[in-house]
Amino acid sequence: MMEYNHRIKLQGRDVTLTWVGQTTIQPAHAYALAFTAEYEILLVSGGPDDPDRWLPGGGVEPGETPEQTLRRELLEEADASIVALEYLGSQRLDDTDGWQEYQHFYWCRVSLAPQGTTRAETTLRHLISPEEFLDTLEWGHSDPKAAMLLARALESERKYRSQRELNSLLDE
Repeated sequence: MMEYNHRIKLQGRDVTLTWVGQTTIQPAHAYALAFTAEYEILLVSGGPDDPDRWLPGGGVEPGETPEQTLRRELLEEADASIVALEYLGSQRLDDTDGWQEYQHFYWCRVSLAPQGTTRAETTLRHLISPEEFLDTLEWGHSDPKAAMLLARALESERKYRSQRELNSLLDE
C-alpha cells in the first residue's frame, strides 16, 4: 500500500494526516465521495459567498455509526439520501502533543431532493464532474490523498453501475 502522509495547520496545530486504509477504529468524522445517477460528484460549501468546496460529512455523534453519520449529514447539508454505500478507508490525524483522531471515507450513490429546502446548516451543494474534482475540492491539489480517494470512488461507482446494468438485464 502506498503511503499517504500530509502535514497541515489545523486550528493552530501542526497536524499530520496519515492514510491507514481499512480499520475498525471508531472515527471522529465520516466523509463521502457522493455520486449522483448523472455521474456527478456532490460537494458542499458554506453558501454562495464561500469559495471553498468540501466533501459532505461531519462528526460522528455518541451512539452513531459512521454510516448513520453520513446519512444524517448528507440529508442536513445537501438534501441527499444515500442509495448505496461502500467504505473506502481511513486516515489518522496526529499532532505533536499526542492528540489523535480517525476519519473514515466512503463512496456513495445519492438521490437529491430539489435544491432550495431551508436547512439548519447553511450549506450549498455543488455538482461537478469527476474531471473537475481535484480542481474544485478545497484540498484537491494540496493533499495527494485526494487523487487516490477519487480513483477508489470511481472504481466503486463503476462496480455499482455494472451491477445495476446486470440486474436490469436479468430482470428483462
